[in-house]
Amino acid sequence: MSGRVWQILLAAILGVAVLVGLGVWQLQRLAWKEALIAERDLRVAAAPVPLDQALKEFDADHSVEFLKVETDGIFQHKAEAFMLTTEGGVPGFEVVTPLASADGIVVLVDRGFVPEPLKDPAKRPDSQPPGEVQVNGIVRRHVGGRGPFTPDNDPDGNIWYWWDIPAMLAYADVAPDARVAPFVLHVQPGAGAKTLPAPVTVDSSLTNNHLQYALTWFSLAAVLVVMAGFLIRQTVRKDAA
Repeated sequence: MSGRVWQILLAAILGVAVLVGLGVWQLQRLAWKEALIAERDLRVAAAPVPLDQALKEFDADHSVEFLKVETDGIFQHKAEAFMLTTEGGVPGFEVVTPLASADGIVVLVDRGFVPEPLKDPAKRPDSQPPGEVQVNGIVRRHVGGRGPFTPDNDPDGNIWYWWDIPAMLAYADVAPDARVAPFVLHVQPGAGAKTLPAPVTVDSSLTNNHLQYALTWFSLAAVLVVMAGFLIRQTVRKDAA
């Protein structure tokens, strides 16, 4: 075979190896993503666990995301924090309130959404239940941090643009020796009457396009094989002419 044919063949082998490798990597990612989705589905479908158990699981291996938790405690309404958001196109805030649980743990609770005109608790009577309450929520760790174009949080104005759990706990003036949960409980909508704050459904779904990506890489590898074969054939014919 001529040098030109060897060049085409070697380039094709290298290209196919890279494309097949990318396809195999996507299949590995697919297996990982399917296991993660199955784990989330199990947690969302499972019965709630006590807050103390959720905290122990976090201390063990941090695997508490989307765990359902049930706890009793007293809301610290004076330390309400307001996370800027929109719901159904309506601007407003998620109301995040520290809860002093019955088992001595302080946890931030996202109680739900209020429209901007109702940010002031005085404008939404009965929105701050006194005494001990029962809270059912889903755990979110909010480890994503601040986006590149997200403004700084404004603790002085009590407007939060991104989840900074340590700063929000500091804003709540939690005692230094208190046992705190390094995550947020998101109250979920129930079947009862509408209340304010209005709980917002936590989306536990995950995008899973890895099989599509794998098939794309494998298809490109097949196309490259066909193209290389065609080019080699043309080169051999030209050399033989």
